[in-house]
Formats: sequence, C-alpha cells, structure tokens
Amino acid sequence: MPSTFVPPARFSRLLLKVNAFLLIALLLVAAFLGLVAYKQGWFVHQTRIHFVTANALGLNKGMPVKLYGFTVGSIAGMELSDEGVDVQLSIMSEYMPRIPKGSIARHSREAGVVGAAVVDIVPGKPGPALAEGERIDFQPSRSIAEFIDDIRRQAVPAFNEMKNVLAQFKGSGEDIAVSLHSLRQEMETLPQTHRDLRKLLATTERAVADMNRQAGSALQATERAVTGIERAVPELTTKLGVAIESIDGAAQQLRKTGEEAQGTIQKAQPVLERGDAVARDAGEVFNAAKRVWPLSDSFSEPIDRELPIDSFDARGKALRH
Repeated sequence: MPSTFVPPARFSRLLLKVNAFLLIALLLVAAFLGLVAYKQGWFVHQTRIHFVTANALGLNKGMPVKLYGFTVGSIAGMELSDEGVDVQLSIMSEYMPRIPKGSIARHSREAGVVGAAVVDIVPGKPGPALAEGERIDFQPSRSIAEFIDDIRRQAVPAFNEMKNVLAQFKGSGEDIAVSLHSLRQEMETLPQTHRDLRKLLATTERAVADMNRQAGSALQATERAVTGIERAVPELTTKLGVAIESIDGAAQQLRKTGEEAQGTIQKAQPVLERGDAVARDAGEVFNAAKRVWPLSDSFSEPIDRELPIDSFDARGKALRH
C-alpha cells in the first residue's frame, strides 16, 4: 500500500506565520499609499490654474505652491506652448477664495538663496477669485549671477569713492601715515565721548524724572483745588439761593407796602381837599367878620411908618445952620 506523506506540525505553523506576515505587509503598503495620497491631496478637491514662463529652469513637477507661507497646492504638470512653457498648478479649492484676480505667481526659495525652491503666490487686490483654468501672471526668480551683478553695481561706486579719496591724499602731499595716526587718535577719544554722552543721558533722565514728579505734584494740587472748589460751589450756590429768596421776599414786602401807602394816600386825598376848602371858607368868614361895624375897630390895619425922602435933606440943612 502506498504511504502518504504527513508534514510535520511545525510546517503548518510556519505557513500560518508567513500568511500573517504577508497580510501585515499588505496593510502597511496600503497605509503608506493612503498617506502618500493624502499628502498629495488625492482625496481633496483641486482647482487647476496655470501660468506661462519663458523657460522651466528651476521648476519641476510636484514642486509645492505656497500662499502666505502655507502649502496650498503643487505643480501638476508642464508642457511646451507657443509662448514658452505652460505650467499647470493644482490648488486646493478651499484656498481659491484667497487668490483673487491680479495675483502673481513667483518662483522663489524658502530661505532666500539656498532654500528649497517653491512657487509663491502673491495675492492681488481684493476682488473675485480665480476660476478653474484661468491664467495667472508669473515672475521668475533671480539667478545668482543677477545677485552678483547687483552687488557689483552697488560696490563699484564705493570702490570709486575710495579710489578718489586715496588720490586726494596722494595729490595733497600729506603723509597718509600722519593722517591715519590723527584718525586713530580721534577714534581713541570716542569711548570717552561715549561715556560723556551716557552721563548726559543719565542726567537728562533724572531731570525728566524730577520734572515728572513736579508735574505730578502740581497736578495733585490742582486736583485738590478743583475738589475744594467743587465742594464750595454747592454751599455758595445754596447761600446765594437763600439770599436771592430773601431779596425777593423783601421786594415783595416793599411792593405790598407801596401799594398800601398809595391806597392810604388815595383815601386821604379827599380829606385833604375838604380841609383846604374848609380853611378857605374860614378865611373868608374871618375877613367878613373884620369888616362888620362892631368888630372893624378892633382890627386896625398896621401902618407902615416910613420916613419921607425929603426929611433927610431938611434935617441936614438945619444942622448946618
């Protein structure tokens, strides 16, 4: 009878371990692919815009696109066009409202000259956002040669000025060593000047502090005076009100007294008029009584005794004789 091969038990366990290892490896690969897809924005809605540049130097597919320093997309692709190179940008749609029309895409580096190359978007004036497939202006980065040319253009005037100064020293006939010695002496006096300046600043600070304290004292005195005036004003107002009320009462009393006196005078006027009439009637009766015969002799008219003017002349003549 043919014999059947029975594998040892350890081989069956080994097969189980290999299957578990392969399953774990597949899970890790799937997780890695999912992480890469998430980092690449495969699960996020993207909006495509593009720009055209004269050359693609420094640009490559997958280069990050940044807005205000944050990564908002990447370069999706590049292709030749009639104007140069058409570069497609894939931007996350949630950031598109922050990229209005008139914005500029600029090729730059994160740390100046030596950092990683990125496409930086500089937003324009507030307005409607870019739509799907619209074109954005592009500003290429400056090369190291351009930076060197700028430095050279800025340094050449300085070197020319130094050359002119040295030529003036040489033409004046003065010894450069003597001039440098004088310059060194002046530089040696700079520390003392600096210390004097610091002392002056300290004195100024103290003076300012004293002025601040004096101003604070004056302000406190002013506040106290104002407080005293505020407390005195209500009392003075009350006294003035009482005085005004008293004056008003006296005026009303005087008005009443004047009205009563006027009424009294009006009442006494008929009596006075009747007394005057009675006095006139009595005078007439008395005059009539004096003219009556029995009483006429009792009331003689006074005779004014006056000397005639001629008597003085007659008496003077008699005395002379």
